[in-house]
Amino acid sequence: MNSHNKPAQKAIHANNQPMEVAFHSAPGLNKSLQAVGFEMDVAQLSRGRLKGSFRLGGSRQLPVLSIQTNQDLLLQGNRRPGVLPLSLNTTDQLPVVRGKEIQRCSLHGFHAGLSDAFVQLPAGAHIQVALVSKTRFEQLATATGDHQTLEVIHRSNSANLHPQRFNEISALIQAQLMGGGQEDLVEVAALEALSPHQLQGTASGELGVGAGLMKDLVAWGFKNTGQAITLNDLSATIFASRSSIVHHCRQSFGTGPMALLKQIRLSQVHHALSSPEVQQTIGSNTVHEIACHYGFQSRNHFARDYRNQFGESPSATLQRASAPGMSVQSVSVAQSPQMAMALR
Repeated sequence: MNSHNKPAQKAIHANNQPMEVAFHSAPGLNKSLQAVGFEMDVAQLSRGRLKGSFRLGGSRQLPVLSIQTNQDLLLQGNRRPGVLPLSLNTTDQLPVVRGKEIQRCSLHGFHAGLSDAFVQLPAGAHIQVALVSKTRFEQLATATGDHQTLEVIHRSNSANLHPQRFNEISALIQAQLMGGGQEDLVEVAALEALSPHQLQGTASGELGVGAGLMKDLVAWGFKNTGQAITLNDLSATIFASRSSIVHHCRQSFGTGPMALLKQIRLSQVHHALSSPEVQQTIGSNTVHEIACHYGFQSRNHFARDYRNQFGESPSATLQRASAPGMSVQSVSVAQSPQMAMALR
């Protein structure tokens, strides 16, 4: 390890506690995920004030993160290269991963061949993710002669475990999150749990037609947050019929495609109003300027939609962000030893 990394590592072991960042906008979670190597976009789907928590703990060898949310969130983007995310949900509110609801007592997200992510977190969800080195895990499986488990992680993205086995792994990951020191135990337990004879069932993570179409729709929405679009133009842009887009969007998200794209843009506005840093980046610092930047031209319609989505006026969000000590701070690797640790 380089000498300039030692202070960060010492800080981790000194306090022996996970770092916690509260987020009150969907892109605020995005900042935390980006800081640990995940290029993810996040939007809020349900209505109401967002109160979420991002925690990062564990060790340099095996970082663990957790996300809690009181609102429905949509996450889309790229996974961190070289990492197998062993993800589990600790509540009855089950995530939808790549278009399919995850079963209870499941590990998910670990497919060694996938580079992208497409996840819906329902309100009340609490997921914990152990960031296992792909190379280390494969070497461990090879050393123990467990080639069947290698086949599982190369063909599956979720595995339904026996409840007792699930509880054991959940407890180990929680202990690693809170203090570290459980690296080998977590990896060995995961290796055993993912052996085919231990599994109750698996799912490949392959995107169905509808899920693939929705992923394309959501990706377009995040890449074009300043652009409003008609359904006809959207149909031509993502090469799908109007009826197919509407059907799969309502089936997946309970709303139409235009409303979904508006929710993505509203999430961006909410974050910009909450963050002076974002305002400086986009060169806008009034409600009207920020709304226009993200494609909202009608003041009245925008204000109504914003209030319906977030439970307050856009001016109230802006005023709160301007109050001393109340603005949303972005997460910096330099500010956080845990973030620096997780990236090494």
